[in-house]
Amino acid sequence: MDLSLKILHTADWHIGHQLHGYHRNFEHQQFLDWLLEQLDIQQVDVLCVSGDIFDSATPSAQSWQQLYQFLADATRCCPGLQVIITAGNHDSPSKISAPSELLSNFDLHLIGQVYKDEQGVQQLNRLLIPMKKRSGEVLGWALAVPFLRASDLILDGQIGDGQLRWQKAIFELYHQLGKLADSVRQDGQMLLAMGHAHVRGGQISELSERQILLGGEHALPADVFPRHCDYVALGHLHLGQQIRCKLPMHYSGSPLPLSFAERRYHHHVQLLNWQNGHLSVEPLAVPRSCEMLQVPNQAKPLKEVLSELRNLPDLGPVSESSPYLEVQVFLDKPQAHLREQVMQVLADKGVRLTRIRSVYPQTEQSSEQPYMGKDLDDLSPQQVFELCYRRSYHAAPSKDLEQAFAQVVRQVEEMQ
Repeated sequence: MDLSLKILHTADWHIGHQLHGYHRNFEHQQFLDWLLEQLDIQQVDVLCVSGDIFDSATPSAQSWQQLYQFLADATRCCPGLQVIITAGNHDSPSKISAPSELLSNFDLHLIGQVYKDEQGVQQLNRLLIPMKKRSGEVLGWALAVPFLRASDLILDGQIGDGQLRWQKAIFELYHQLGKLADSVRQDGQMLLAMGHAHVRGGQISELSERQILLGGEHALPADVFPRHCDYVALGHLHLGQQIRCKLPMHYSGSPLPLSFAERRYHHHVQLLNWQNGHLSVEPLAVPRSCEMLQVPNQAKPLKEVLSELRNLPDLGPVSESSPYLEVQVFLDKPQAHLREQVMQVLADKGVRLTRIRSVYPQTEQSSEQPYMGKDLDDLSPQQVFELCYRRSYHAAPSKDLEQAFAQVVRQVEEMQ
């Protein structure tokens, strides 16, 4: 009898994403078609998606249709396949959870939040999901934890430091859930934890991921996860990577680049094979359906930029698979009709211009020097806050003030 369990770990699909006004529906469909093929070829038993299934808390009807069509195709193509999807910080907890009672009858589990009873007691058993082979044997358990909001946690009011209080609550949730799993787990069964968070040591891109907490020191420590986990399937950071710690802890990364800051990422999903108490992990490269071009590689004067653009190959009419293009130009002052000049050169090139990034000289004595020459789109909310503070008070904001602002940003994002 084959007692191996195959799991595919992915995350951060961001269905419904737009890149500077361009819809990514075609690229997402290409990924989902490829993923469906891999589920069949690799004979995957369990598909785990660790958050940010959608790009918005209010996904369009088309985005929902794209997800449901994939689930229907997966169920039809791969009989016995189990799917576990948790919500991320971009997702609406209530919307993700809404169809869960119906879909769970088909072994499609959508977990949007930590459920509580009328007395406010966490119902952690609803986050513990048996992982089965397609033939039905239980060979593992998943701690299906979504992105954790304050409403999901039981915070200790006796701890003064807000960050420590937050970390302790997350630690307690995972470890109580781990103990619950131990009470039902049999010898040889795998224990997998899912999470959507920035874990300490994870590498982020400057412009892509929302900073759930401000700065690396506020990232979660790896020990919030039970030490006897056989694998931790993470989402939130778009770069696929392994966290250096005692546990096998991986970010699968996003399946497609969500900004030009991610254009050099090598996107993949993680294929896990659990057999006789041993785990092997293999990344499967996700093919890119639309290229992302940056011309030139670094900003140059306008005349040189236009020359490089003229040398681009003619790719025919623009289509949904045409490359995206970001143009970088160095200017000493704002240039009238800049976009018209660029668009005239690109008329027959068959590319989709996303934006023109203008870079200006920096003044050495400016207190705003770190942000000089950058577009507003290039700055995070924290950087805009620091810039405004410096302009008003001619000094950097205090650490306490930065933390307070980060908390406000987090609360606003949770309400979206």
